[in-house]
Amino acid sequence: MKYHHYTRAFVLLFLSTVTFFGCEQIEKPQTARTVKGEVSLGGTLKVPVSELPSEIEPLTMKGADASQIGVHVLEGLVRLDPSTSKIIPGLAESWSMESSGNSYVFNLRKGAKFHHNTGFDNSSREVTTADVVYSFEQLAKNADSTLFKATLGGRLLGGKAYRFGEAPSIQGLYVVDDYTLKMVLTKPDESFLYVLAQPAMGVVSKNLGREAESVSAGPFSLLEAGEDVTLVRNPDYYLQDEFGNNYPYIDTLKFVRAGQNTEKLDAFFEGKIDIIRNMELDPVRSILESHVADFSGKDAKYIMQREADNASYETYSIYRKGIKHMGSGFMGYQDFSRTQIEQ
Repeated sequence: MKYHHYTRAFVLLFLSTVTFFGCEQIEKPQTARTVKGEVSLGGTLKVPVSELPSEIEPLTMKGADASQIGVHVLEGLVRLDPSTSKIIPGLAESWSMESSGNSYVFNLRKGAKFHHNTGFDNSSREVTTADVVYSFEQLAKNADSTLFKATLGGRLLGGKAYRFGEAPSIQGLYVVDDYTLKMVLTKPDESFLYVLAQPAMGVVSKNLGREAESVSAGPFSLLEAGEDVTLVRNPDYYLQDEFGNNYPYIDTLKFVRAGQNTEKLDAFFEGKIDIIRNMELDPVRSILESHVADFSGKDAKYIMQREADNASYETYSIYRKGIKHMGSGFMGYQDFSRTQIEQ
């Protein structure tokens, strides 16, 4: 989007007055936790999505909106670091690539558990390689052709044969023991670990079957899906910060349907959502004109931050004061598992 230099200068001047610290009272923590180090625990974050998915399971993880929710519920062998988008350990605490370049050995971490579920006697159960194999078999057999092609199709040895009923199992999956799994590809693929980090590759429980495909081992579990989708913190999530606090920091993550920029802006200023990403100049300009006081000074209610800047356009995010550490995303979604809300 082209724009005049004076408009850009005005925006930059305004941004120089925006307050980038402080706090605002947001929802109290749901459960008491001992804080270790200088972090904030608890609170609810409300995030807009254009469309709410009808289901939250690996087989339906297509598009940014579904992935935006799925990445918080579905846990795979590897993850993307929210701040760098680099591959980091997930359910697999380590892995190695064999010299051929087309096979990997994954070592699952012991003690990583699925979400609490009535199928586990209202408790949880440890994730094993049998669950990984089951999850990949379900994806190979039941995903539509587009999702299959984007994940296992053409990559995992024997994936196509299993999908079309030509083999009783996937040839490229070898269970060594409960915590060791070998995966053989059709050919070397430098993008394979990034494929494994997609929500569609999330691991679900073999014991629960298709009736509970949203029961995974992610940082949040599904509480309610209707007009909005509400996720709650998984108290058994295995990842920790440098101080020993278990992620996620917040208690509740709520996804609210708001499609167009005008809908998002209305929802934001009505308190229905807490953050908007990728706002271009025109809506930003209208914000400046009507809400300058709310974004300025030591008592500012809202923060505006430039996201991208090039020769033809800029994008911005706006969010409520007291929210920090919103990481980068992958394929259009944001990971809020490390977001904090100052209490």
